[in-house]
Amino acid sequence: MLASELIWVRGAGELGSAVAHLLHRVGLHVFLSDIRPPLAIRRPVTFSSALVDGSSVVEGIESRKAQSNAPKQSIDRKHIPIFEDDPETLLKFIPTIIVDARMLKKYTRDFRKWANLVIGLGPGFEVDKNCHRAIETMRGHNLGRIITKGAPQKNTGIPGKLGGETTRRIVHATRTGQIKWSSHFGELVTKGQQIALINNDKPVYAPLDGIVRGMISEYTPVVKGMKIGDIDPRGESVEYQQISEKARVIAAGVFEAIVLHHNETSDD
Repeated sequence: MLASELIWVRGAGELGSAVAHLLHRVGLHVFLSDIRPPLAIRRPVTFSSALVDGSSVVEGIESRKAQSNAPKQSIDRKHIPIFEDDPETLLKFIPTIIVDARMLKKYTRDFRKWANLVIGLGPGFEVDKNCHRAIETMRGHNLGRIITKGAPQKNTGIPGKLGGETTRRIVHATRTGQIKWSSHFGELVTKGQQIALINNDKPVYAPLDGIVRGMISEYTPVVKGMKIGDIDPRGESVEYQQISEKARVIAAGVFEAIVLHHNETSDD
C-alpha cells in the first residue's frame, strides 16, 4: 500500500515544500530535509523556515524541526518533520522513495541505490544515470511531465517570466554580510525604493514596481551577487501566501510518478 511508503523530500524550498504538502495531505508518510540556515526566499510557502523558527505552516499544513537521533518520535503523520540535511543519518530511516528537490542544477552522484524510487526535479538529473524518474520544472507545455527516458530541459540561467519580467525582478545582494529587511511580504514597492540594508549600511533597492514575494531569512548570511529576493511585477493580484501554480503542477507530477511506480511494482 502507498501508505506504507516512507518518502524523503530532500530540499524544503518552494518546490520541495509543495511536493511534501501534497503528499502529506493525501495521507502519505513524508519527511523533509534542508540545509541550515536555508536559502529559500519565498518563505511564506516553504517549510525550510522551520529549521530556524522551530515550525512553519504552509496553507494549513505544519512542519516542525525534528531531531535525527530520535526518528521514531520525530516521524509521525500529524505534521511534516524536517531535519538538517545529513544523508548518512537520514538514510538510516530507510526511505523507500526519495524526491530530490534541491534544484542544484548539477549532481555528481548516482542516487538510485538510495531508495526503491528516486525522483529528481529539474536540470542535472537524468533517468538511468542518477535517478529512476525525473520531473520537468521548466515553465511551458511540459511542466510537471514525468520523464522516463533522458533528462529535463537544461538550465537556461534565466528565471521564469512573470508579468513580462524575468531577470529584472530578482533582487541580488549588493555586498557580503548580514541582511536586515525594511520591507515585508506582500508589500507593494516602487522601483528604486530601499527594501533592505546589508551590514546596516549598504542599501538594497527594489529593481522594479511590484509586490514583495521573496526575501531570504535574516538568519542566512548573504554573499555579494547571490539571489536574496523577488519582486513580482504583477502586484497585488499575486497570492504570495499560496503555493504557486508552477509548484502545484510539479507536485502533481511527483505524486503521479509515485502512484505509477506503486502500481507497476504491485503487479510484479
